[in-house]
Amino acid sequence: MPLLVGLVSTLGSIVVLTVFFAILYFLFYTRQGRILLHRGRPGEYDDEQAFLREEEEGLQHMDDIARTSYLQSRAFQEANPPDSIPTDISLSQFMAIQEKGVSAWEFEPDFENANCFVEARTEIAFYDSECCVQTNLPVPKQNDVYYWEAKLYDKPEQTLVSIGMCTKPYPTFRLPGYHKFSVAYNSLGERRHNMPFHGIPYGPQLQQGDVVGVGFRPRTGTIFFTRNGKKLDDAAHGMKFNLFPTIGSNGPCTVHVNFGQAGFVFIEANVKKWGLAPVTGSLAPPPPYGAEQGSILLEIGRVGSGMVNNYGTSPVAPVSAVRVGQYLPANHRNVGFQPQPPSNRPPSYTSDTDEQAGPPENAHLLGQSPPPAFEDGH
Repeated sequence: MPLLVGLVSTLGSIVVLTVFFAILYFLFYTRQGRILLHRGRPGEYDDEQAFLREEEEGLQHMDDIARTSYLQSRAFQEANPPDSIPTDISLSQFMAIQEKGVSAWEFEPDFENANCFVEARTEIAFYDSECCVQTNLPVPKQNDVYYWEAKLYDKPEQTLVSIGMCTKPYPTFRLPGYHKFSVAYNSLGERRHNMPFHGIPYGPQLQQGDVVGVGFRPRTGTIFFTRNGKKLDDAAHGMKFNLFPTIGSNGPCTVHVNFGQAGFVFIEANVKKWGLAPVTGSLAPPPPYGAEQGSILLEIGRVGSGMVNNYGTSPVAPVSAVRVGQYLPANHRNVGFQPQPPSNRPPSYTSDTDEQAGPPENAHLLGQSPPPAFEDGH
């Protein structure tokens, strides 16, 4: 009996060790068993050699243009790693957000590389080459969730559109989701997260008129997408960086973005107010048209500035004369005051008659009378 127990225990130990070594071999020496970093960031491997093998295989299937673009973007990121420039919201930017609200966010195209045009801050028109455009400010991190939406206002069938979030600096001649610390949902229905070679099926394909929403949870670094108001699965985790809304395209299309200045298609984002900032800030709106009507100072300035025309005449009496006349005594009002044009002749400083000059011509208008004449002998 003790011999049987020992034999069973020995066989059990051998089985356990065999299973253990089989698991290790599967994880480290087979292609299907590669370990992904952070589980949700496909494209980044603990085994750098595995990524190099995939890169070599991917480059073989690329054409010359795609291969050149990839190599240029790889060199760009090696020279400009993510967050190599200050991307935190500065004090001046924070004050601008407080004053303008959600209007502080706008897309800034790189005119040297990006083949697109931005109108009214959030309306992007792409042209005939691959490029992307990012916002001037990152998504804040104070709240639990931030959310924004992009509508495919005009999209031909052959155009590929990619909508997502990236760090800065990011190569503007590439689409979001193709390189490190970027994630995107493209119009082919794929999710790309740090994946330059191939995407993963994620959701329905995007067509003209569709609205894609992007949600960000700063505490966990989770990014999720919505399509036409329906939430999809989480696309990435651990993205605890300064992320910028990014939109890219490889052909002509038009995309309109809503950061919260209007209602969202995703109802939960409307109810919980997940926009990037309040709709209005502390900056007072400009006065409405016509608000200056009835202002004495503005009317005096307006009429007084045009009182004398090019011919030296004044066809209309200034408002100031009429309004000031309202405060004169009753017997001095409505006296037909006519302003005199300014004289271009300077006064004479050598005239002997200045001291003997009589009262001014309009002395009767001011209630003055000439002094009595002295008679001879008095």
